[in-house]
Amino acid sequence: MTMPRYTREVGRKFHADGTPQYFPGNTIICLVAPTHSLFQVASAFQEALRKTSVGSMFAFLPPASFHMTVMDLLCDQVRDPDHWAPALPRESTMAEADAFVYARVQPLVPPTELVMRVVGIFFGDNLMLTLEPADEATRKALHTYRASVAVATGLRFPDHDTYGFHLSLAYRLIELTAAEEEVLTNVCHDWEPALRAAGAELVLPQPQLCRFDDMSHFVPIEGLR
Repeated sequence: MTMPRYTREVGRKFHADGTPQYFPGNTIICLVAPTHSLFQVASAFQEALRKTSVGSMFAFLPPASFHMTVMDLLCDQVRDPDHWAPALPRESTMAEADAFVYARVQPLVPPTELVMRVVGIFFGDNLMLTLEPADEATRKALHTYRASVAVATGLRFPDHDTYGFHLSLAYRLIELTAAEEEVLTNVCHDWEPALRAAGAELVLPQPQLCRFDDMSHFVPIEGLR
């Protein structure tokens, strides 16, 4: 029997069976409302892919966690100088890291509302909907807020100016063969028009500073000192 060729996410963010692995960190996100049409269509797309011959090769994120990342912050397993705050000791616990970002991000005024749109489906290392600002006001609000967070925290990743906004739906667990890639491509192409239509005007709520233990659940950071 040929052993599966696991992706880099196995042993990092997920176990081989697709269950989330401990991968703590903090981030700023906007959750997608369950009442939004995109939430419903994206959930249906996940189910359609899950039922194909390649469905078992993905770890699907729970719809309750659907979100757009506004800005990545600190991650326990990524402590290199490019991705860690200079003012925070590299050996700090994640509880200390959460308190650090809270003290610096909480005083900032986030945008009250962001309007994005779905551009398409990206199905490389992970399966995501690519997003872009739907209007100039959102583009400016994102740029201004991200810049203020970078100054306040000292976190400005190498891709800060080129960061691609997205909504993750699943992570690859196993490298696909050419035939399996064709199955994935076909289902993505079949669903892309419906996803773009549902996400033509994705109104997102105010960004939230959150912590996470894994990729399945994000908890607002509140009241830390």
